[in-house]
Amino acid sequence: MAIQLKALLTTAMVLLAGAQPAKSSAPEPIPAAAPCAPDSPERRGQAGCTILADQPIVRPTSKLLYWHIDRYDTLGAAKENAGPNSVVAAAHGAVWLMTVEPKTTRRHRLHHIAWVGPFKLPVDKRYAMRVQSSTLVPGGGTPVHTHSGPEAFYIVSGEQCIETPLATRRLTSGSAEFVPANTIHRGRITGNGPRRALAIVIYDATRPVSKNVVEAPQLASCD
Repeated sequence: MAIQLKALLTTAMVLLAGAQPAKSSAPEPIPAAAPCAPDSPERRGQAGCTILADQPIVRPTSKLLYWHIDRYDTLGAAKENAGPNSVVAAAHGAVWLMTVEPKTTRRHRLHHIAWVGPFKLPVDKRYAMRVQSSTLVPGGGTPVHTHSGPEAFYIVSGEQCIETPLATRRLTSGSAEFVPANTIHRGRITGNGPRRALAIVIYDATRPVSKNVVEAPQLASCD
């Protein structure tokens, strides 16, 4: 059954199932992953973050969009079902078809793994999407940062905790979530093994996709 998760506002993260209001403190330094790159060590089975695609989004016909994730055995089969706002890529031992579109069950029914959203995007702006695949190790994580649009995650294996100024959100294998645009946050890798994930940032094409926060505010702690 497809995962059906939504987060409309930053404050809504407190109300999501599993979200934990937690004590806040200045972010404790953790080993931060290197910036994502088109050919990172992740492509060779090591820790890293790979940019699988960075492309404009064809103007949507709906203000509410979702990120659909489908799993296939071959690149050819996935490409046959791709649309204008799709990315097909091999990662973490599988082939993935990842599409930004309105919620629908008209396609991919046997291959559909998850959908995440809704993302409410003004139709008068230009948006692009960056799709990433990453492998990170326990004890590490991301810098404190923001995005100019929503960022969504799908955890293929392992565990991750998201810290924001208001709450934490723990994600395990097979779960998904998204962080609204301009939310200050970081990901921390928990559990006993590597965390392997897919992610998408749907960002304002006139602004940078992400920005590290130099003077980070207090964040709810995953500890």
